[in-house]
Amino acid sequence: LVFVSGSLMGAPSVVNLPSSVAPGGTIDLSVNMTAPAFNGHYRGYWQLRNASGVLFGIGTYANSSFWVDINVSVSYAVAYDFVANYCSATWTSGAGVLPCPGTDGNANGFVLKLDTPTLENGVTDSSPGLLTVPQNVTDGFIQGVYPAFTVQAGDHFQSIVNCQYGATSCYVTFRLDYQIGSGPVYNFWSFKEKYEGWYYRADRDLSSLAGQSVKFILTIRATGSPTGDRALWGAPRIVRGGAAPPTSTPTATGTPLTPTPTLTPTPTVTGTPPTPTSTFTPGPVACDRATFISDISIPDGTTFTGGTPFTKTWRLRNDGSCTWTTSYALVFVSGDAMSAIPVNYLSASVAPGQYVNLSVGMTAPNTTGHYRGYWKLRNASGVQFGIGASGTSPFWVDINVSSAYTTAYDFYTNACSAAWSSGWGALPCPGTDADAHGFVLTLAAPVMEDGTTGAPGLLTFPQNVTDGYIQGIYPAFTVQSGDRFQALINCEHNAVSCNVIFRLNYQIGSGPIQIFKTYYENYEGMYYRVDVSLSSLAGQSVKFILTVLANGSPTGDRALWIAPRIVR
Repeated sequence: LVFVSGSLMGAPSVVNLPSSVAPGGTIDLSVNMTAPAFNGHYRGYWQLRNASGVLFGIGTYANSSFWVDINVSVSYAVAYDFVANYCSATWTSGAGVLPCPGTDGNANGFVLKLDTPTLENGVTDSSPGLLTVPQNVTDGFIQGVYPAFTVQAGDHFQSIVNCQYGATSCYVTFRLDYQIGSGPVYNFWSFKEKYEGWYYRADRDLSSLAGQSVKFILTIRATGSPTGDRALWGAPRIVRGGAAPPTSTPTATGTPLTPTPTLTPTPTVTGTPPTPTSTFTPGPVACDRATFISDISIPDGTTFTGGTPFTKTWRLRNDGSCTWTTSYALVFVSGDAMSAIPVNYLSASVAPGQYVNLSVGMTAPNTTGHYRGYWKLRNASGVQFGIGASGTSPFWVDINVSSAYTTAYDFYTNACSAAWSSGWGALPCPGTDADAHGFVLTLAAPVMEDGTTGAPGLLTFPQNVTDGYIQGIYPAFTVQSGDRFQALINCEHNAVSCNVIFRLNYQIGSGPIQIFKTYYENYEGMYYRVDVSLSSLAGQSVKFILTVLANGSPTGDRALWIAPRIVR
């Protein structure tokens, strides 16, 4: 049993099975966890791993994760609220002092309070946050120096750090810096963030500063181009009270950034700190930790024709204290594998501080669309690790596919040419949302289960009865050899109780309706790409039938067919 993504919650990342399980057998798998110290909703995704190190899971393709999902309520009191006091801070960039609040679009950089910010995964946060955008120059920065605050033992800095939803080119470094009196500015914690649809919960123990009057500094720095760098601090605050929760050691805690109190705001400064003149002993370094350096090949957003083979290469640095031996491996963890080998052992050892280029061969999928695959490293004990402040974040490959196929039939544009029905009888097209008899709607910009906006598609809701269904019987279509049915299937975003069965059925003439493919879908924040050959039906005039069945209760069963079509 292995952890693959989400919130680990203090669990061991690898748990060996207590006994063998024969085909058809069942097993209860348990793992001990600790609820995080931060208020909020947490979900951790888990899979199984075989003796060869290959991950597998549940679902139609045996690659879906199962999960643990909890809510946390803690008794910590807010000792200092960075959002409520954001205009008590002095905000600057390389262009000089900035107004507070700022103006969206100001090229000098700006800060704004957002009462209900939309996080990177598309979820609206009920707690206010700060939108911080650096100066619009290469490696630009923005920082807010807050009034002095007296730290007590057990105080923690907490925040959700991520990019604003839709800011797909966002690539920044979050930093919590600090200054005592007129001394040098030190970096307490930093986190490199690139838009990937996730957010990170920062929770850092401030006890090393207890008893001191500290000016905390929220800093955002562009990584190269500042275009689209809309960085969100979700509910940044200092909390106190109760026993100190467990935390990981901050990276390079106390490393001095500059001998002057702040980054000097002059028109020529871009935020690069000068050589430090003071010293500080950092905390212990984790055994296994990587730092992403660059994409050697296939930068994010590269476009391929479907079926094109390519090699993705990342440059990483070993920032841990342990040597990566040839027993370490580059492993696929989630997303789109793109036909890659899931486990790739290192060809040579990498000592701490050394750089390495890691490559894996892939093939662009045949279906037009956007694809991203997440990867990590795995040590000799089978424990996965990655990049970022916690050393657990994946790195990724990100491509777009322009398919060589053409659309032979579009189920979306022809939705109302189909005869739609449920157990109640014939249904209108388009239907009416919330019709208890079931309904179909055409959506030009549906929001998919992972919070992203998809291509035009169909929202299908079964009759509101146990095991209810809805189906659309399309006009006859003559299938040719090589034709394929393609679609993204998932639940609509926030339809958290959705649990349905997608079916592609068909009928030839007045013969019986037959099942061609079946897919089980439960709301888990992911979508599935359907790409199946129809060649077994070549030469026949076929009525295809899109069917959705409730898997028990129909409550919340808002099922999406994104871009359903036949291509050739």
